[in-house]
Amino acid sequence: MADSLFAIAGLSVVEGYFLQRTVFVDHTFRTVCLGAFGVNLILKIFWNLVIYPFFINPLRHLPQVEGYLNNVKIIFDDPRGRTPLHWMKSIPNEGLIHFRDSLGRSHLLVTNHQALLDVMSTNTYDFEKPWRAREFLARIIGFGLILSEGSAHKKQRKALNPAFNIKNIRALYTLMWEKTGLLLDELEKEMKQNPMEGTNPEDGTGKIEMSVWASRLTLDVIGPAAMGRDFRSLHNPENKVADSFLAILEPTKEKMAFLALNFILPQSIAQRIPWRLNSVVEEETGYLRNLCTEIVNEKKAAIKASGATAKELEADILGTMMLGGDFSDSELVDQMLTFLAAGHETTASALTWTCYLLCQHPDIQERLRAEIHERIPSGNTPITWNDLETMPLLNGVCQEVLRLYPTVPATLRESIRDTTIAGKHVPKGTRVILCPYAINRSPEFWGGSGDEFMPERWIDTDKNGNPTVNHTGGASTNFAQITFLHGQRSCIGKDFARAELRCAVAGVVGRFKFEMQDPKQEIHIAGAVTTKPVEGMHLKMTRVGDW
Repeated sequence: MADSLFAIAGLSVVEGYFLQRTVFVDHTFRTVCLGAFGVNLILKIFWNLVIYPFFINPLRHLPQVEGYLNNVKIIFDDPRGRTPLHWMKSIPNEGLIHFRDSLGRSHLLVTNHQALLDVMSTNTYDFEKPWRAREFLARIIGFGLILSEGSAHKKQRKALNPAFNIKNIRALYTLMWEKTGLLLDELEKEMKQNPMEGTNPEDGTGKIEMSVWASRLTLDVIGPAAMGRDFRSLHNPENKVADSFLAILEPTKEKMAFLALNFILPQSIAQRIPWRLNSVVEEETGYLRNLCTEIVNEKKAAIKASGATAKELEADILGTMMLGGDFSDSELVDQMLTFLAAGHETTASALTWTCYLLCQHPDIQERLRAEIHERIPSGNTPITWNDLETMPLLNGVCQEVLRLYPTVPATLRESIRDTTIAGKHVPKGTRVILCPYAINRSPEFWGGSGDEFMPERWIDTDKNGNPTVNHTGGASTNFAQITFLHGQRSCIGKDFARAELRCAVAGVVGRFKFEMQDPKQEIHIAGAVTTKPVEGMHLKMTRVGDW
């Protein structure tokens, strides 16, 4: 019995010894592992923040912006592009300005003709939109032409080019002018319902918030032009399509923060964050995607039932894509989402800013109205593309608006392989900033008048002394204005947007005189993806004669 007790006691001692030793070993192992991890983390941070950027990075010798939060400054800029423009004006450079983001990663701001040429044309497929940015934006506009890259982009661009040739665009002037006429009628109705204080409703003077009406007009143009569907948002103030885009793109600081977060985090994480905007994006984009799916299915059924001819199919962009047979149904839906968003937002923004600039320059507004009245007898007179494209001041005003207020003020690229920009070696993984807002105002291209609204820069004089349209603005290169970018990744709908803007401006200026409701109101430019006036564009409008 005693022996048994001693045996048990001895066993317990042995077990305790080995247990203690195991716990000690486990503790030591964990300590060593955590210590090694910590040391490696410190070394990695030291490498990223000190060794690589200051001693190894081939970009370290470029003109540089100090600090590590410069990407945050750009995202929350007011207006976006103001800080890059300041850098271009204040930092001597030969096409590239180097800065680091909050994680120490290298970014390059492109500033001159050669650098822009390399990024947008010569080496364009060496650069892609960063995946996380594309992944987030695809939630809204799908993986259409804007977000496709490499061989997929080349294939889509080739298939879509025929729908956007100049002949097809000019054929759409009739539709654009018809929709502009409907806009003018609806504006008059609202002016009567919202007369200015101290005026008679019959006097033809009333209040208008132009940015909402601009969006409705362009939505009613892109609908029939892109997919054969008239959304009739001009007649319906509660149009769900217009409301969905407004909910997603309304310019607020919250949406800017939401955009920044989604550019940093993978969508698998970002979508799980309990943020109200996640449900807003999911609900509104879900509606828009279902709508585009419905339209694609209806179009296919109608084609099958009617045996539509190739000529009939080319009546809209969707028909042209179906005729080519290059897209699956899901790809067609993505393209429709892309054109629906980009196709109406660009011109809506431009029309809004046109009204703003013409309020600031009433003399130019009067001269433009005189030019319009001289060429077009009334707002109900049919027009041709030639009528509008040959008006020097109309084109000068539209070009200046697109130059000063690009819809997308800044866009990001990332080098997917080692490449060169302006003769400088650029390593794989470098972020590249293309900033239309800054380039379009840069002294490099526009001298000291880059920030000024001067439609005359787009007007020449022929040998008889008559004003004529020019397409350079007096700049030495077409890369001086990159609102629609250039090269293989330029906006495929740029001629569509310009034509639509000409029609809208000619109609609104031809029929109405306008000024700000509050001349002292300060307008702020903002927007998560595109630029809009935060306060809206509240105008006092007056009918001009019987035009």
